[in-house]
Amino acid sequence: MRLFLATSFAVALTTATAAQAQSGPSFDCAKASNVVERAVCKDADLAKADRELASLYTALLGRLTGPAKESLEKNQVSWIVSRNRSCGASEPDMTTYCLKKRYEERIADLKASGTGTYPFVEAQTIEKKGKVGKVSYSIDILYPRFAGKTADFSAVNKVYADNAAKAARETTPTSDPGVDRPQEWSAMGSYALYRPGPDAITVALDFWSYTGGAHGYGAITCKLVDLRSGKAVAPEAVFAPGDQWLKELVILTAADLKKQFVENPGFDDALKPASLTKLLREGSHYCWQAGKLQLYFNPYEVGPYAAGAYTVDIPYARLRPHLRAGGPVAF
Repeated sequence: MRLFLATSFAVALTTATAAQAQSGPSFDCAKASNVVERAVCKDADLAKADRELASLYTALLGRLTGPAKESLEKNQVSWIVSRNRSCGASEPDMTTYCLKKRYEERIADLKASGTGTYPFVEAQTIEKKGKVGKVSYSIDILYPRFAGKTADFSAVNKVYADNAAKAARETTPTSDPGVDRPQEWSAMGSYALYRPGPDAITVALDFWSYTGGAHGYGAITCKLVDLRSGKAVAPEAVFAPGDQWLKELVILTAADLKKQFVENPGFDDALKPASLTKLLREGSHYCWQAGKLQLYFNPYEVGPYAAGAYTVDIPYARLRPHLRAGGPVAF
């Protein structure tokens, strides 16, 4: 493990020019010696993602100094460990999916970390496996911790830690569940970072669990964190005073969802102004990104489980009259 980590970490330091010049990943596939490396070498999309990640990491590392540089190096090693543990232990047909998701999230993190104030976001993990009666369970949850010293992030960090611990408890049988055939319970969590402004970070938590029943349930929830105050920011603090912004969002969201419902039917009642107004008062739907607001609706919120999630992307140009001047979102 130590040798592989050292090799992988050295790979991440490959220069952007050298990485992009290759058609494969940023490392020599002739020397691939484990499940993760071989999977990356076999998949063109993963190889491309590996090159992009190496390029972003090297460029960012070269711009940072002191504690920020040390934090980035530490986070990269942690990411490699987590990637190998989670994706390397996956079923063969799930390894590629797992890796694509991990690379997508890490690339988003590096892009977000390279704009404005370095956010000092460190990955924390809860990993656990066991068996109670006929139920085998596995827990692999990543959640963020803001480690910067410029503000007090304790309240935000407590919410993330408490929610992760709660999810782990709910996936761990405390006694024999009494099921009549073997079951596999699981909880998986990860996150991605987005940068809507130089002094703010959006954390998009992606969580999925199964604890019996017809199917599991997954959800993505977003939180905007102001790096200057260390506090979570509600939508009301991003928009100008009043409720005109909410009325505009209801109109834009209803129009977009109505188009999506043609190909992927949802709940007609969800398009009613009162229903959307209630949903859009919940800050977890607001995934503030660079240049746009993405509204994320999980299964059952505006459509049936089989329809999956719905997203509505709104460029900041459409929202400019309603965004608060000097707020955390750059427009």
